[in-house]
Amino acid sequence: MRPCLIALSLATTALAAHAHHPWLLPTHTLVDDKDGQVAIDAAASEDLFEFDTRGLVLDGLVITGPDGRPVEPGAVNAASRHRTSVALTLPQPGTYRIANVSQGVMASYRVQGETQRFRGTAQAWEKARPAAAEDVRVTHTASRIETFVARERPGGQPVVPTGAGLELVPLDAPVDLSDGDRTRFRLLLDGQPLADAAVSLLRGGNRYRYKMGEQTLHTDTRGEFSITWAEPGRYWLGVNHSVPAPGATEPRTPPLRRASYAATFEVRPR
Repeated sequence: MRPCLIALSLATTALAAHAHHPWLLPTHTLVDDKDGQVAIDAAASEDLFEFDTRGLVLDGLVITGPDGRPVEPGAVNAASRHRTSVALTLPQPGTYRIANVSQGVMASYRVQGETQRFRGTAQAWEKARPAAAEDVRVTHTASRIETFVARERPGGQPVVPTGAGLELVPLDAPVDLSDGDRTRFRLLLDGQPLADAAVSLLRGGNRYRYKMGEQTLHTDTRGEFSITWAEPGRYWLGVNHSVPAPGATEPRTPPLRRASYAATFEVRPR
């Protein structure tokens, strides 16, 4: 269970603080070799797409093929303190959705006046919750970190939302992008459009810039927004959303629900 908790902690806490960015980075977003192979690096870092902090645990890796069916991710072939890598074979032409997904519970409570804390799955919390617990405060968390890769050419079935947590539905092809292209997206929370949400966009290479260059976009009433890719590079997109606990009046009261999302895109020169 400990690896799950490390991945969940990095994906939610780090993303919320905007100090570290969790990401999946493919070697290619458009794969044209005859074997259809691509490698994915997974990490959380302060300098975007640099291996300066910690690798992510890929125990929630989910791959959806162009036909909408799941694809077996295979085994992680390399893992170290700063990075995790996995090699994938894409069996057919079209666009693949590659995501690392986690859900869990963070709770605090008092037993005989002593404050205790819990991190784990919802099922584990139901078993571990003491009958004598008082002042129980529970936050449900959901994280999705993903990228999109195509073999030979973009295409296939539209993204079908799972209905759990934050999800991004591309309304245009999310791969084979060039500078000057405009790509439309719809942001969902539990399968429903999320209006007026702040979306952060950051281009890689911030290690070599004096300014982060982060852009903030907002979804409309339909949960939609668009990005005009100004210049080539690799981009990170991130969203946080918290639902406050009912009747919460104290600033330190934990939210009832916390969801996070991050995605990586590649833009090539025109």
